Amino acid sequence: MLARVGLWPVYFVALLIVGLGRIPGNWWVIGAGSETLTRAVIALVVVYLLGWLRMIVFALVPGAVVQFGRRLWFRHRGRRIMVRITTILAIDVEQRPPPVQEAFIIELDDGALYDLCPVRWDGAERIYAAVARQVRRARIRAARRDARANRRKDPKPGA
Repeated sequence: MLARVGLWPVYFVALLIVGLGRIPGNWWVIGAGSETLTRAVIALVVVYLLGWLRMIVFALVPGAVVQFGRRLWFRHRGRRIMVRITTILAIDVEQRPPPVQEAFIIELDDGALYDLCPVRWDGAERIYAAVARQVRRARIRAARRDARANRRKDPKPGA
């Protein structure tokens, strides 16, 4: 929450600079010769870039869970751990002591259990949905791979 509120002044100052700052005459080409349209286009670009900055800031928050492709990064006992989603067997919700209450737990194929994040955390349900979907897809791929391997091993009857 603090990171979200802390970025409001950054957006305000950046858009204030775009609105009040002097724009070079050769930049007016961006807005088809109109200063107002040029400022609007530059403001949209600034908002887009600040969106990227916002994502980077949220990823640096100590308890943040980051999913990129088929990998998941999260903090466990003071260090950041990277886990391939294909190694996750299950994702569940378990009760924890009072500051956390409920947390998402992942189980890896080597039997290790990790607390992923609290359920009431701001992005928890999106992370849960993405990880559960990837785990489901990984199970389907593994089942197809096993079925193909079994078909190759077993000769066709009557052949």
